[in-house]
Amino acid sequence: MMQRSLWGLVYALVVAFLCLGFSWTPALLFLLLAGVAYEIIQLPNLSPKLRSAGILYAFSSALATGWLWGVGGGQSIFAVFVLIWLSDSMAYVGGRLWGRRPMAPVLSPKKTWEGLAVGLICTFGVGHVLLHSVLHTSMALSLLLPGTVAAAAPVGDLVGSYFKRVSGVKDSGVFLPGHGGFLDRLDSYLLSSVVLVLILIAVQTF
Repeated sequence: MMQRSLWGLVYALVVAFLCLGFSWTPALLFLLLAGVAYEIIQLPNLSPKLRSAGILYAFSSALATGWLWGVGGGQSIFAVFVLIWLSDSMAYVGGRLWGRRPMAPVLSPKKTWEGLAVGLICTFGVGHVLLHSVLHTSMALSLLLPGTVAAAAPVGDLVGSYFKRVSGVKDSGVFLPGHGGFLDRLDSYLLSSVVLVLILIAVQTF
């Protein structure tokens, strides 16, 4: 447990550096997304159609990441990651304390509807306060960003679980000891980044 926590901290620090370190370091995030595509190519038992969809999925997230970087800099990408971590953490706490009804027993047996509800509420509430009151972003953006991530992150996690379930593997790779591969670490980000960019473009809030 301690080793997993330490590697989780290392991962968070690396992501923070890639997003915030220098003006060029967000470009290195594309290497992580390329790692996702490589893992999908390597996963066994995937049909050609599903494998192609997975590669397109990773590529779409790379395009979304490039858009976020161009419009809001590395800070905007890091904000997405922070909200995802908040969503995961609060959903875990909510599930441990109040979880009764499984949300997706086949894909992810430990996830519960109660945990999902806690994750949604906390991510939206805390995210809105931080973005609007502390970072002074616009009201529209401080509502759209946490709201989108709160809704998309859990679904992205289940999409990643689906790929692994079809493949018959527990982890997509060995990117981080105790944390699995690139897909395991970025499953929520893949969908969150794509959905967020589509919504921001649609409503022109950026």
